[in-house]
Amino acid sequence: MALVLAPRWPALLPLLAAAAWATQPRHAWAGAAVVAVLLASVAGVWRQADAARTAHAPLAQGAAVGPREPVEVLEAADRALDGRWRTTARLRGATVQLRTGVAAAAPELVPGRLVRVRGRLRPVSEGAVGARSRGIALTLDAAIVGVAGRRGGWRGAVDRFRERAERTLTAPGATGADAAGTPGPRTALLRGMVLGQDEDFTDAEEEAFRRSGLSHLVAASGQNVALVAALAIGVAALCGLSRPWRIGWALVAVVAYVPLAGAGPSIRRAGVTGVLTLLALGLGRAPDRWWALLLAAIATVLVDPSSPGQLGWQLSFAAVVGLLVLVAPLTALARRAGWPGWLGAAAAVPLGAGLATAPVLAAGVGDVSLTSLPANVLVEPVVAPVTWLGMVAGVLGPEGAPVSGVLVRATVPFLDWTTGVATWAASPGWAVVRPGPLAATVPVLALLVALALVGRPAWLVRGQDLARRWAARSGTGRRLLRAARRRGVRVGAAATAALLAVGATVGGASDAGPSGTRVLAGDGVAVLDVGQGSATLLREGGATILVDAGPADGRVLDRLAEQGVTRLDALVLSHAAADHTGGAPAVASRLRPSLLVDGRGGHDDPPTAVAASIVAAAGGRVVPARTGLRLTAGPLRAELRWPPPRSGPPPAGEDPNDRAVVVRATVGGVRVLLPSDREGVPLRTAAGGPVDLLVLPHHGSADDDVPRLLEALRPRVAVAQVGADNGYGHPSPPTVDAVRDAAVPLRRTDRDGTVGVTSGPGGLEVARARGGGP
Repeated sequence: MALVLAPRWPALLPLLAAAAWATQPRHAWAGAAVVAVLLASVAGVWRQADAARTAHAPLAQGAAVGPREPVEVLEAADRALDGRWRTTARLRGATVQLRTGVAAAAPELVPGRLVRVRGRLRPVSEGAVGARSRGIALTLDAAIVGVAGRRGGWRGAVDRFRERAERTLTAPGATGADAAGTPGPRTALLRGMVLGQDEDFTDAEEEAFRRSGLSHLVAASGQNVALVAALAIGVAALCGLSRPWRIGWALVAVVAYVPLAGAGPSIRRAGVTGVLTLLALGLGRAPDRWWALLLAAIATVLVDPSSPGQLGWQLSFAAVVGLLVLVAPLTALARRAGWPGWLGAAAAVPLGAGLATAPVLAAGVGDVSLTSLPANVLVEPVVAPVTWLGMVAGVLGPEGAPVSGVLVRATVPFLDWTTGVATWAASPGWAVVRPGPLAATVPVLALLVALALVGRPAWLVRGQDLARRWAARSGTGRRLLRAARRRGVRVGAAATAALLAVGATVGGASDAGPSGTRVLAGDGVAVLDVGQGSATLLREGGATILVDAGPADGRVLDRLAEQGVTRLDALVLSHAAADHTGGAPAVASRLRPSLLVDGRGGHDDPPTAVAASIVAAAGGRVVPARTGLRLTAGPLRAELRWPPPRSGPPPAGEDPNDRAVVVRATVGGVRVLLPSDREGVPLRTAAGGPVDLLVLPHHGSADDDVPRLLEALRPRVAVAQVGADNGYGHPSPPTVDAVRDAAVPLRRTDRDGTVGVTSGPGGLEVARARGGGP
């Protein structure tokens, strides 16, 4: 805590010292805690100041980077929602975010590889929260032009051992790898469970594991470290080694495993905790788990001062706190309820960790899995066998065949079981919820109360002693104490359930943000404020169609919640563009549309692929976009006026905007045209007759045909879907002038927020989330 708040430690130190004194009856411990807080705070100030001073000193925004200076890849690349490959890299001694195009060869972006690139440095985007929390301020947008080699030293040795293990951990069978050698689901899961790698997962597989609450299986953490230590101790025992040697081998295994598994925040915390625990066992002392956790926090933040800002670090420590505090009482509660011991223990672990991490997930991600508990209970028995078999096979390597091959093949039924559980647990529409602020806060308060009770603070110890002495002298006191013991758990459970119900009801929608006003109470059109992107809601008679879903960070779910949307009949994704489809996976996951119109037209678009797989898995239909397609939901009717049908792949060099879907509809008496990014003469030809509402094509970009389009459609109001201070200049001045010259009122989502258009008794009514009124 001191390191998290290090820049403000002088003001917080008295408060922390008082808290340490109040919550611990042994004042010697409190004094040690105060000293630890002071030293950690001073160290944190120094480390953060040093990091801030040196992080990007050699780099300048806008600087060009050429192939003469190799860039060192630090982490395995993952594919962002915009289709680009993204990783962190070291350039001139500083850490940057490296992003390269869709056509780049991902196998070149592996840890330790030195690549030659050609690109330019620019500021990290506002949506890159993960990079910003790690102190990364610059992105290198570049094309890879060659490979310069690999790093050396002990890091290079770890890289080579990891690659050797990856070659071994290739699961056989039809789902082991495709014809091109790309890792299949079994191989991706096996490497994830053994090495903590999830980059081989497809988007659909990653979504299934996220929704089922099983993502932790492919993120190396405390469970992996415990299994590594247990395996090392077991092998050493079979070899007849004495206890000190067993502990020593376990220490070596844990220290070697941390960099092998990527040395991320979770595995660093687990590694420090594991080493301290093994040292305590080697010295014949019972390990103090809370001290080990505190030292792990200090060590990880001293190594990387930005760690507390990373979601993985927060989740890792929250999970361990939940395990330390809640597993024992939950197990005891299950035993009193008559559960078998093994089942109570198996349920207590994921439930304790889930309760502790739910507030962090709600705040950092927004989604919490409701099926996580049964899913984790079902897969728990197979985790250790898969991990141990994979670890031994990885150590043996290709040289150890056929033994290593037999071990890998033995994991196949366990891997299939885990994948099946993840798919089953992710399939319900209610598998993932987004609790509101109050619902996310209640578990935090409950956890703090539990911590206080378990820690037995001094005031509580004194109060309990007084109560016992009074009860011993009073018959009434004894009866009250017995009644309190009998009813305490039930009353507490009922109160917690009531608080959670109130929290879920009152805070059921996340923070509405600056556009948080309902502009569409009934039938009509809502042009949603999703930043620099596009998403428009059509609603009539309770039926709803969403055309596009905005960018991934556009908070489209919040915008829909503001308009009271709880379900969708159809989701139309206009074309392969991340600012139109980035929010689609979240929309498909939460609102479960019955129909998805796929506008990719053969172009690559990961968000659309994920959304389509979610809809199909839930029993919905996925149809390709084409001219003449009519959408019907209750009284709501919409028609696609573009693109023409296509049977083959797109021609080389085709711009996805040329295939962008054009939707025309009449909604509650409002005639609307939604052209997405289709422009020019083809749009004017496909548009049809006059409309009441025109959403400007391509966010109002410069288009010589806009004056003729306005003349043909004669809209009564136009809306530009744009983000504030966007770097594209949208809407362009010539387009704004054309709208003004046509005497058409213009609304902009960057200034007006979400814009609602309805047909009322007095004619067309336009409402704005910001500013109110027409």
